[in-house]
Amino acid sequence: MMKFLGVETKLRFVLCMCSVLAAGGFAQSAVFAAGRDDAAAVGAGAGASTSGDQSSDGSASDSAKPAGSSTAAPAGSAAAPPGGQPAAKTDAIGEPPTPVSTVPLLYPKLTGIWAGAPLSPSLSEQFNEKLPSWLRFSGEFRERFEGYSGASFKHNSTNDYDLQRIRLGMQIKPTNWVRFYIEMQDARVFGITPALPPYQNTDDIRQAYIQFGNSEGNGFTLQGGRFDMTYGNNRLIGNSWWTNVSRSFDGVRAAYQLGRFRIDAFATSVVIIRDGVIDHHNEGQVLYGAYATAHDVIPHATLDVYEFWNIRPTFALVNFKASGHLSEWTTGFRWVGALPANFDYRTEMAYQLGTLTPDKIRAWMGHWVLGYSFKNAPIRPRLFVEYDYGSGSPNTKGGYDNTFDPIFPSTHDKLGLADQFGWRNIRDLRFGQEFHIARKWTAATSFHDFWLANAHDALYPTRGSNIAQSATGVDGTHVAEELDIQAIFTPTRQTQVDFGFGHVIPAEFLKKATQGVAYNYPYMMIEYVF
Repeated sequence: MMKFLGVETKLRFVLCMCSVLAAGGFAQSAVFAAGRDDAAAVGAGAGASTSGDQSSDGSASDSAKPAGSSTAAPAGSAAAPPGGQPAAKTDAIGEPPTPVSTVPLLYPKLTGIWAGAPLSPSLSEQFNEKLPSWLRFSGEFRERFEGYSGASFKHNSTNDYDLQRIRLGMQIKPTNWVRFYIEMQDARVFGITPALPPYQNTDDIRQAYIQFGNSEGNGFTLQGGRFDMTYGNNRLIGNSWWTNVSRSFDGVRAAYQLGRFRIDAFATSVVIIRDGVIDHHNEGQVLYGAYATAHDVIPHATLDVYEFWNIRPTFALVNFKASGHLSEWTTGFRWVGALPANFDYRTEMAYQLGTLTPDKIRAWMGHWVLGYSFKNAPIRPRLFVEYDYGSGSPNTKGGYDNTFDPIFPSTHDKLGLADQFGWRNIRDLRFGQEFHIARKWTAATSFHDFWLANAHDALYPTRGSNIAQSATGVDGTHVAEELDIQAIFTPTRQTQVDFGFGHVIPAEFLKKATQGVAYNYPYMMIEYVF
């Protein structure tokens, strides 16, 4: 994969990897110096992170799960920390609460309201009991009805459709240190013509890998083939779980875990989804990375540090000034924790540099959340305020590209439930509240206020080139406001039903640069894992 790279850039990548490893080693030393017992993972790191693209740190789950797979752990990606998460530490402060949002079920792990419930075997578990211990099957069925009005903020742009997805996984584990896994996926859409990705991709191989190393407990693991990757809250690297045809990667990944410390290093290429053929990655498009996580080094917190190197032979944004060969480095950290008096916090910051021929890249992003939980109230409400920033570029020829690139994110509910805006040239102030209405019911509401980071740069969607742009900057920077509401019902360990509605109200920029029509996005989803 690295044959087309120069010696200097190879050396630079190795040095950056070493710096991340050194940071992780320092964190590990701090863990042992503290002499603490293992604490629960707060938020995710090193590929065992939150559930995919459906949530933000302000309103989404930071619970750990097998990376990217909503099926049983054997069927999931090896990105999950071996042995699962340590037991929680109980004290006056505790751990950050799990915010409310639609996330993949953590089945078969017993968490939340199911932690003390009796086992109720799924269909695949009942079937697996009749098979030899080295052979296991798992699966997922998901159906979502959704629609929209005001697409691209235009008149007479309305649709509703049904998304259906079935996944079947098979694991062969001849020894405790070798695992073969394959997952087939059939994703279909009814109501959209032509039916193309990311809505439809029928009868394809989503994951197929071999893993060496004991996945239970500390030690090394090595994975090669096609697999999921989810890191942190999936803001930069995620499996795009919410989309009907979610993302996977071809490549190799090595991981090492020791107690509360874990580090991943990988060399991968994103799989390009094409319906009707076997999916494949684009040659020369490579993502290298190192991601280190330490739990409870800072009391009641998880700290992640990472370095990514994104290479694309050709990269362009339509109607944007920069296009060409991309060589982009992203260095950042993520810090999630709990504070006294029922407060919690979450932050992530990253800086990008490199080249997008002929320009130099200098961009950054930030994500900050402060929450407060009323733990003794009847429905345990949690209030939070969140601010997100992604830098933008001025309309000049100064030789610099300052628009932040979110790489391969999971985008759902990161900047609003309606998923209309991407993390480029954006400012988002968010206020939210969450409720545990009953044992099996949770709900959340939030308000977003969106502004451009730079008046001369474009407004970008979660996918595609741009929504609108005012090169002269005369259309203002106030983009829109958004109101969201969602409710989640989990009747069994294997089942969840979700309802949501997002309403985007155009402000000055959208009213001037588009037709200024309000956007509405309702949905209802049911997921069953087996």
